[in-house]
Amino acid sequence: METDIFFRPDHLMREEVKMFCNTLRDFVNKEVLPHEGEFDAYWDWTEREGPNFVKDLFEKLWIDLGLQKVFVPPQYGGMGGFSMIENAAVILELTRGDHGLAESGFISGGAVVFAGMPVPNDVMLRKFADLLLGDEPYLIASALTEPHGGGAVEDMRLQGAQIRTRARQEGKEWVINGHKLWPSGYREAKMFAVVCAVEGKEFPNNLALIAVPTDTPGVSTSKPYQKMGTSLDTNGDIWFDNVRVPEENCIQEGDNAVKALTAWCTGARGAAATFSVGIMRRAYEVLKQYVDNRETAGKPMKEHGPIVYELGQIASDMISAEMFLWGTLERLDRADIYGPPWEPKQLAMASVCANVVGDCAWRAINRGLELMGSYGYSKEGKMEKLLRDAKIAQIVVGGRVLRVVEAARYYFGTETV
Repeated sequence: METDIFFRPDHLMREEVKMFCNTLRDFVNKEVLPHEGEFDAYWDWTEREGPNFVKDLFEKLWIDLGLQKVFVPPQYGGMGGFSMIENAAVILELTRGDHGLAESGFISGGAVVFAGMPVPNDVMLRKFADLLLGDEPYLIASALTEPHGGGAVEDMRLQGAQIRTRARQEGKEWVINGHKLWPSGYREAKMFAVVCAVEGKEFPNNLALIAVPTDTPGVSTSKPYQKMGTSLDTNGDIWFDNVRVPEENCIQEGDNAVKALTAWCTGARGAAATFSVGIMRRAYEVLKQYVDNRETAGKPMKEHGPIVYELGQIASDMISAEMFLWGTLERLDRADIYGPPWEPKQLAMASVCANVVGDCAWRAINRGLELMGSYGYSKEGKMEKLLRDAKIAQIVVGGRVLRVVEAARYYFGTETV
């Protein structure tokens, strides 16, 4: 793949991060893309007995390539400290191979974000570091969505009123009861970072983010959902029945929890936009190969006027998406100038970025599929999988409606919606 035709801001990246991106690109080319047509059949890979190539891919990614260490800040022994732009560059490389692999692959970083801001929780950061720097894969899934709503849990304007997973303190323990669903990587996770409402408290003290090891008595999970796409990222239900964890497992609470959750939403919406760009980049490769080799009326398909117009529209969406993404992330990287990620301005910007970039990706990939005709619709054509994967990238982290509302609140002062 030619990378110099894209718009990654290399001047804002360290050389070691560029090298890591190159390593991931090589991994994707050699070990991920050769299996591209098999991933949908492995939606239940966590339920299969014995070794399988998906487990091997995740282990190579997290351990052999060292991705788990990237989540841990340098002061705790890890390779972290990546800027938002550097994180996105890494995510993009893996998403080009498979969106599901990237979703689960990077999910543990969310718990570290919770613990790292606005006030670092040294106890939990050390605990996460010990777990993530080991020789075994260790995934920490973030449990937010509940059966009655997803965006309602993330929307801090609702002051936690819609969070029905409850936590109370008894002595030196937290006791948790509730039902979560849809966390990325939930089935292979070894710990959940759970968003809870604290019983008997008023906003903001009614919010807590609590770490729960998945083998804690009272924790149970469903089998994975069989989804439209993004099959390697497992999603399902989690139940907490009088689950008890030590009080020090509280990652953040009160106003700090509000800011941490908002910062997570801001960053995760930037990540959602990055996923969209990564999927779109793979779609470009598939389409480019097709139009380079397909002939119509005796000349290459890409030399016909009506088709050139469509290709130009696809290129326009690709460029628009990248420029919006990198510009947004550059501002998020400069909290000293533009404010921290829990500020409404930053949240609104990331929200609109996720929507616009997601729409660009969906439109570009759909156009590409139509240009490829029946072949684009077939499994062998590869484009239909990418279109299905692009849809969930539009949906995650609150959904497009909440993100539009965040923008209206910021610009127009909307208060009752």
